Amino acid sequence: MRSYEVYSEGDLFKLFINEVMERLASIAKVDVVIVGAGPAGLSAAISLTEKKLHVVVFERMLGVGGGIRGGGMLLPLVLVEEGYPRQLLEECGVKLKKIGEGLYAADPTESMVKLAAKAIDNGTIIIPGITVEDLITRIDDGKLIVKGVVINWSPIVEAKWHVDPLMIESRAVVDATGHDAGIVRVLAKRYPNLRLNIPGMASMNVWLGEKEVVAKTSKIVEGLYVAGMSVAEVYNTHRMGPILGGMILSGKRVAEQILRDLGVT
Repeated sequence: MRSYEVYSEGDLFKLFINEVMERLASIAKVDVVIVGAGPAGLSAAISLTEKKLHVVVFERMLGVGGGIRGGGMLLPLVLVEEGYPRQLLEECGVKLKKIGEGLYAADPTESMVKLAAKAIDNGTIIIPGITVEDLITRIDDGKLIVKGVVINWSPIVEAKWHVDPLMIESRAVVDATGHDAGIVRVLAKRYPNLRLNIPGMASMNVWLGEKEVVAKTSKIVEGLYVAGMSVAEVYNTHRMGPILGGMILSGKRVAEQILRDLGVT
């Protein structure tokens, strides 16, 4: 008999539960919660964990990559520009093919899986199947501050069951939910006095959209930031199609803003 075969099914369950509870307890209080494991969220996680911050990424679906997993019209290809986006993908071991001046092609699944692997290797915890349904907030001297997120299992939310959620405290939260802009929408609903207008993205203008998504990456209120295609939804910037560069740069930019605000050098 192999040594591990001494464990019965009940023994395995106990080992499993003890280990997963320890893992979940470790994220009760973190430095940064990133909502969405698409290219912007993963890029942000990589930059933040390079500075040794404690980062957890919650993803509503069961896999990483967000909408970019489908490539262009379900064709298995994404494009990436010269500069930091190309550099990051190459550092992650993604195979790139030059197809034009300063433009490269990559496989979307490989790109997202290897970005996720890099984030995990850096210390990021990625938990799929989780929906962030609310925020933890405080009012300090009349100023609204986001202090974390309220989570539930995605199937519970989708089934519309009333099951009380649990809470994760953090020093910063990033809305990287893509076209949902789900976290900013929650904030707008909870605090209508903020008059947060979320008009949705503008029509396609690839290279203008690539610039805008980076330029508009920003802090919404103290403790809450927006990155990636959530930026387009919140600020009505242009859509870009299956292009990775702007989203990767947006993730890097939001990480730089958080590091600055948290006083991390």
